[in-house]
Amino acid sequence: MNINEYGKIVRKYHGNGKLRLTNGNELPCSACIQQIETGLILIKCRFDINIEQALFDTPYQEDVEYIYGITSDGLNFKTRGKLVVLSPSDNFNSTSSMVLTTMMFVAQEIELCNENQHTVGQHYKFSVVNFEFKGNRLPKIVIQDGKQVKRYPLELNTPWGIAILNPIPDYDNVILKVRAQKSISVTCELIAKPSEALELNEVINKINELCRLLSLARGTKVNWISAEEYTEDEQACRIIVKNAVTWPFSHLALIDPNNPQDTNLFVEKVYPIYLKLRDSYNLNTAIELYLDAKRETAYLETRALRAVSLLDFLIGRYASQRNLDKIRSDFKKKEKRLRSYLKEDIQRLFQGIKKNELDEMLAKISELNRRSFLNLLKRLRCDLKLNIPEGELPKVKDTRNALVHKAEFQSTNNTDKTREYFRVIRLIDQLFLKLLGYDGYFIDINLDTLEFERRLFSCDGCID
Repeated sequence: MNINEYGKIVRKYHGNGKLRLTNGNELPCSACIQQIETGLILIKCRFDINIEQALFDTPYQEDVEYIYGITSDGLNFKTRGKLVVLSPSDNFNSTSSMVLTTMMFVAQEIELCNENQHTVGQHYKFSVVNFEFKGNRLPKIVIQDGKQVKRYPLELNTPWGIAILNPIPDYDNVILKVRAQKSISVTCELIAKPSEALELNEVINKINELCRLLSLARGTKVNWISAEEYTEDEQACRIIVKNAVTWPFSHLALIDPNNPQDTNLFVEKVYPIYLKLRDSYNLNTAIELYLDAKRETAYLETRALRAVSLLDFLIGRYASQRNLDKIRSDFKKKEKRLRSYLKEDIQRLFQGIKKNELDEMLAKISELNRRSFLNLLKRLRCDLKLNIPEGELPKVKDTRNALVHKAEFQSTNNTDKTREYFRVIRLIDQLFLKLLGYDGYFIDINLDTLEFERRLFSCDGCID
């Protein structure tokens, strides 16, 4: 198969190296490393193997360990993680008794580095997929289709320094394509400028954090597929190419992509609180669930199931950390006595009840003290001052119960199903914004018209 059939090539390296097998053998090869716009990394290797080697050393999936070598630019490269072998092809040359074998591999990650460079980089560049935005800085002039066009960078202030996102030259066409096709493509180059000297791996951790928050803001998976460390004289000293987790584009944004002030304010406000609450609320997993619930390529019922699961999770974390999930704080002290009373009453009411049936009933005693889902919703609405009418909460509960127990909405027509879905999403949106202390404009859904509206959000009632 032609590599171009996998998608647009955004990065390419040529070089010579060796394929390391699990038995310790190494097969010399020429290598062509290419990355597709979705993040997919393909390595095409060509081996000159004699007939005896071909019989015993032609690699299979379980035999492959890694590929390493040097590019034509003098960068050392080595694959990381599992290599997937695609179908090989052999050409036998009778005059030289050689077998020319071409093999294609899919790599998880490749590191390229200049071993002569030992200094910490001055700045870092990341290729970022599926981030839609408008800039807030003075324009840069770039050449697109032979014409000069203006591209406006977006500058974001973070706890670790400044991030500048530069649209790719063909940004307008690419973003139209990913929106229309719900596809995946590089939309910008992110320049990271830490306020203190950091190793590339440390910067990568910071960019992973930022990408999660940008994903939350846009309601779609934003990720990087390559990272480059540059010295002061603009020499690349280390490059990491990654087959990152990327999802088809969705445009159910929480923060308006057409207003750069909203995005910058969102990052400034929520980033410190995200770091503070990340572990206690397991926010990384929560954000992934949120993006899954907004993935437009999935069935609406599937997305809604993800949404109610996330809602349960967020409510449970909030309630358990404040002891709101229990009705009585002294229940545990009196549970043994209550168990004894109930056991006597059950045996009296259900004479001849089997021991296993009785034990199963008594095992549920602790659930008597568990606050109901609806009452937890009401408590959250009051505590966090959510802009949700109280009459909406029983509807959320009914939708949640129908999805959990029947995997379907209560409604039968498509418009009302969509309204049920967005009723849950709207509540989750506000929970996230309150949780992260946001105070500014966001994209809300009008449940009457099912139209999106940019509205001001107040952080009154935000979590301490």
